[in-house]
Amino acid sequence: MTDAISNIIILSAPLALASFGALTSEYAGRMAVFTDGIINLSAFLCYTFTVSMHSVAAGVLLSCLCCTAIIFAASRVVERANPFLASLGINMLTGALISVISVVTFGTRGVLFSEHFAFPAFETRIATTIAAGAVIAAGIAFLFLTKHGLYMRITGSDSDVLASRGVSVPHFRTAAWCIAALYAALAGCVLSFRLSSFVPNISSGRGWLALAAVFLGKRSCTGTIAAVLVMSAGEYVAAHMQNVFARISSPLLISLPYIVALLLIMLMPGKNSNS
Repeated sequence: MTDAISNIIILSAPLALASFGALTSEYAGRMAVFTDGIINLSAFLCYTFTVSMHSVAAGVLLSCLCCTAIIFAASRVVERANPFLASLGINMLTGALISVISVVTFGTRGVLFSEHFAFPAFETRIATTIAAGAVIAAGIAFLFLTKHGLYMRITGSDSDVLASRGVSVPHFRTAAWCIAALYAALAGCVLSFRLSSFVPNISSGRGWLALAAVFLGKRSCTGTIAAVLVMSAGEYVAAHMQNVFARISSPLLISLPYIVALLLIMLMPGKNSNS
């Protein structure tokens, strides 16, 4: 039982990072639909920079900087446009960037691996889980223990209050998107390190699961984390079901976390129409 809980916590690290970023963006009144695309782009850039510069630190730093810069530029451009459609466009853009850069740099659109990007599996899983927990804890401390964190949390719900105090609401919306991009980028780095390679669509839909976790968690940190753990439990069960049921369909196992999320959404009580 203890081993199962430990494995679920380890599995949850990338999704928890992406979900916290999406939650921060949701506080600011913007849905971070671009999360899935940024996870994939970051994983690719992390691999590319690490292999080319022979430095893990450089790979993580440059990957996060590039992804955050893209979202910063997009946020400034779409301040008067539809952010939802812009986020969808970013997802398509990141996919195209990965394809083009991969062909130009590595001559393939497929799986990438290198001796300069190989890490011990167990140690990497533990280290990335601890690092993810520390980064999320720092983000929670910022949101709930600082003045600017308070401003960010009420940007979506009470923007008029901020504007009346002379606080720039667009700046906090941009900052929230940048934070969402940073945490999604870190999630991508974690996934690439754990696989010791880059695999196309490495996110496996975790960006969309992150948005579902925020919805299921009712826009609270504790609720979102609980939703992440439930989805990760579904992933853990899927990973071990094939040992018990040898003939079970692989696509069914892969889709199990999404089935869990869908069931939770369907079972979640809706708002009372008379309220």
